[in-house]
Amino acid sequence: MNKIVFVILQAALQMAGSTSLRLIKPNVVALEVSNLSSFAVLLHCGEQYGVEEIYWERNGESISQTGNLITVIIDGLHGGNFTCHRPNRDLLNYTLLLVHPVEFPKGVLIQSSDRELISCTARNYNGQFHCSWKWHQERIQRAVVYFTAIRNSSPINCTLDSDISGLTCIDTDYCQYSEESRSINLTLFIRNLYRLEEHHRTFLIRDIVKPDKVSITKIQDDVFEWHPPETWSFPCSFFPLSYEVKVVPNNHSCDYTGSRVEKNETNETHYKVKFKKAYTFCVRAQDPLTKKVWGDWSHHQQRKHRHTSEK
Repeated sequence: MNKIVFVILQAALQMAGSTSLRLIKPNVVALEVSNLSSFAVLLHCGEQYGVEEIYWERNGESISQTGNLITVIIDGLHGGNFTCHRPNRDLLNYTLLLVHPVEFPKGVLIQSSDRELISCTARNYNGQFHCSWKWHQERIQRAVVYFTAIRNSSPINCTLDSDISGLTCIDTDYCQYSEESRSINLTLFIRNLYRLEEHHRTFLIRDIVKPDKVSITKIQDDVFEWHPPETWSFPCSFFPLSYEVKVVPNNHSCDYTGSRVEKNETNETHYKVKFKKAYTFCVRAQDPLTKKVWGDWSHHQQRKHRHTSEK
C-alpha cells in the first residue's frame, strides 16, 4: 500500500516560525515545527485512485472532508492517524502524522543514573551491546516509532526489547582483536500520543564495556577468591580485568562510603580482609585499558558464626 502524499501549507493564522515534513518510515510522517501554532496539511490519498469517491477518517472517526485531496488543520501536538476509504469502508491508504517540536525540551524520556537519556553497555568485546531508556511515568501512551544503529555507513542488526525500553544489537562486522576506529551512531524515534521525539547516542564499544558480576569463592576465614565473569572475553592475557575490593561494616551496601571502610584496587583475584568485626566483602571488575565503566558489585556477608553470599 502506497503512503499518503503530504504537502504542507502554512496556515493563515501562522505568522512566524518554520515547518517541514519528514518521512520517518513508510506510512509515518513527522511535521517538524518550531512552535505549537496551527498548520494546514494537504493530504493526498493516492494518484492511482483518480476521481474515486473517497472518505476520510482521523483516529478512527469520520471527518467532513471528502475526495482524493483534502486539507486538515494540525493544532499544537494534535497529530493523528489518517485513513482514506471507499464508500464501502474498504481501506485505500493510511499515514500516521506525528508532530515533532524540534526546539522544545525533551519530555517523553527521563535521565538514567548516568545522566543519559539513552544508556548503552556491552558485557564484553564480542560486538553485542544493549541500549536502554526510561519512560516518563506520566507518558502512558508511548511507543517506539523507529530505530537504527549504523557504523561506517553499515547498518547494525538491532531488536527491540519486549518492554519497549531497550534495544539488543550485534555488530557482526566488529573484530574484538583490532583497534576500534569508527563510532556507532544510534538514532531512536519515540512518541507519546502524537508527539514525536528524536534521540541520538554515539559511542565506541570500548567506551561502554561493563563487565558482569564476578563469582566470589570463600577459601577460608577472611580470605576470598573470585573469578572473571563467564561472559568476559578471553584470553585474559589479551582482555585483562582489574578489580575494586571494598569491605564495609555488616548490613551496609557496597556503595557505603562512611567510616570503617577498607578499599583497594588490584589485578589479583584474591584478597585477605583485615576487618575484625562482621563485614560485607565487595568486589567488582573493570577493563583497565579503558577505565570507563565499573561492573556491578558482587558481595559476601561475613558474620561470626555463619555467612551468606550473593554473586
